Amino acid sequence: MDTQALTEIHQALAAVHDAVGTMTFPSCDQDDMFELMDRVEAELSAAHPNTRVIGTFLNSIARSLRNQPEARDACLRIEEAIERTGLPSTWQNGI
Repeated sequence: MDTQALTEIHQALAAVHDAVGTMTFPSCDQDDMFELMDRVEAELSAAHPNTRVIGTFLNSIARSLRNQPEARDACLRIEEAIERTGLPSTWQNGI
């Protein structure tokens, strides 16, 4: 994964962090979202990021937020990052 892809994923996570911080989620759900984001950030910081893990967690984050109207922009940022990096997008399955 190149530097540009890593930067895009990081920017998408920043948008998610901002959205989650302002949403009316139960605190346990907020904590879960922050934990998922931390996991992606840990992979991004690794010497050899595991793209499958990154893709799985990005899709999980978007899937968790997709029914929250105030998180629409964050979900779209995740989708853009997923598309540009060539990771599989599965978060919209079942809608």
